[in-house]
Amino acid sequence: MVSSSMVSEEWNWFMISRYSVYQLLDVISWEHFFYTWNVKSGTEAADHLKQEALQMLATLSDKLHVHYLYQLFDARSDEDDILLDNHRIPFLRQQMPNSEGYCLCVSDFVRPQGDRVGVFATSVECLYDVSHDDPYTSLLLQTMSDRLAEAAAEYLQQQVAASVGWNTSHIIRPAVGYPMIPDMSINFLLNDLCDLSQIGIRLTENGMMQPHASVSGFIMSHPHAHYFSIGPVSEEQLVDYARRRGFPPELMKKYLDVYS
Repeated sequence: MVSSSMVSEEWNWFMISRYSVYQLLDVISWEHFFYTWNVKSGTEAADHLKQEALQMLATLSDKLHVHYLYQLFDARSDEDDILLDNHRIPFLRQQMPNSEGYCLCVSDFVRPQGDRVGVFATSVECLYDVSHDDPYTSLLLQTMSDRLAEAAAEYLQQQVAASVGWNTSHIIRPAVGYPMIPDMSINFLLNDLCDLSQIGIRLTENGMMQPHASVSGFIMSHPHAHYFSIGPVSEEQLVDYARRRGFPPELMKKYLDVYS
């Protein structure tokens, strides 16, 4: 296992390591945590829930192992695809123009003449047996594990920005299965590039990650980079995207939550 104190030159290429729970406390998104529990932030109920979650993390900190993997690739865009060290990764493009009149694609934020793009994955391994706990405690642990996986991705992004010298306001971290990359099968391509099993991630036949508290995707920097949602996918785009992914259109549909 590589130490997280690795020098910055090595950070530019490949990292596998672990964060402690305490390293991540300041970057946990409590707003998302409260949303999951349908509790309004700033209320007494939210404060009570947060304190119970923090107490759980303190108690189980040695049983929650937060793993991360990061690799930086030479990259370039080619229309709606990006190439990472000559591995082609297709993306979907919006079919409905945004407020500025553009139909965006992830590849728009990668320079065609040459760039660098990071691939990352985070995962929370829980060594605590929840089988004897009540449903509330089990759900609290699961939702906190999810938030720790997201916090690890945020913390990793901050470290990458500092070590590579990227402007933090230009960085985005589009994740697989999220609105910018709704195709879960992209996880298979990331697995080919980085072998996600190195941090304990297994892929189901649908591209879902196990453990559930796992996040994967890309870290990229571009002056105009921002988050967006792909939205509905037309039949014409589905056929074209399936061809670029190398799947029959009917098989491609099962990976896409946005197909309509």
